[in-house]
Amino acid sequence: MSENSKFISGLLLGALAGTALALYLNSEKGKELLSTLNIEADHLKDNMHEGYDNAKEGVDELLAKAKNLVKELEQKIAEA
Repeated sequence: MSENSKFISGLLLGALAGTALALYLNSEKGKELLSTLNIEADHLKDNMHEGYDNAKEGVDELLAKAKNLVKELEQKIAEA
């Protein structure tokens, strides 16, 4: 099979797959699938934001504790 034949075969298969996908997504089941995927994507986005907020809060707490520890150590060194 020549390079041109392979290219044309791939192009036709891609076009057929794209057409089949477009037809499916325009059906009722396809629209339901897209709706479900959008809902799940929104949940995932919310969970990611919540995880980011929790991680940031934890890092901020650790940073505050480290700063306090450094201040305490500086005071002990100054007193010694």
